[in-house]
Amino acid sequence: MILLEAVEALKKTSSGMGTEDGDLIFQKLDGPVCQFCKGECMGAEFGGCVAEAATPEPFTARMRLENLYDAPLKSQKTRAAALGALNAAAGFLMLSRKTGACNTVYFEDCLSELQAFCKGRAVYIIGDDIRGVPQTLDADEAELVLIQGEAFFDDVLLSEIEEAVSSAKAGDKEVLLVGENCHGIGALLHLDVWCPYGR
Repeated sequence: MILLEAVEALKKTSSGMGTEDGDLIFQKLDGPVCQFCKGECMGAEFGGCVAEAATPEPFTARMRLENLYDAPLKSQKTRAAALGALNAAAGFLMLSRKTGACNTVYFEDCLSELQAFCKGRAVYIIGDDIRGVPQTLDADEAELVLIQGEAFFDDVLLSEIEEAVSSAKAGDKEVLLVGENCHGIGALLHLDVWCPYGR
């Protein structure tokens, strides 16, 4: 699973730094939620870096980063914890400059730029349809696969993500992660993330 791969990459990247002993603090925030994600805004703080993730089940908790390592990440809550932790840890380690969603005033600009980026290409979307982005219904026909933030909470969509990322690694197609939930995953797995106005 891509989330497990990203967590393993974080473990290897931060090995020997003492980060495994650092505390992760989760709490519900009133911040904006990316238009390409669903749910509510949850903050994850690590080493003084506060990152955000959109989740259907925001929660308040405190745990050590090492508790994330080897966790199965089968529930929505543990996946939300992983997304938040990956964003916060990647920000703390300066692997990612963006740790949250843009303000809603940028939504239309972001969408129109994504529409222009996709124009004339065979696009397959993992997640909800994106307004103004025509897509093929067959992932095998796609040149570009867009992976939206809410897809990480759905087991069926996670399987599609695995196939798309494998195809991208083989050079068969381009994959683009979309939205605030993807900052940490993109940084740790060296995958491109669409989030031009993120904070």
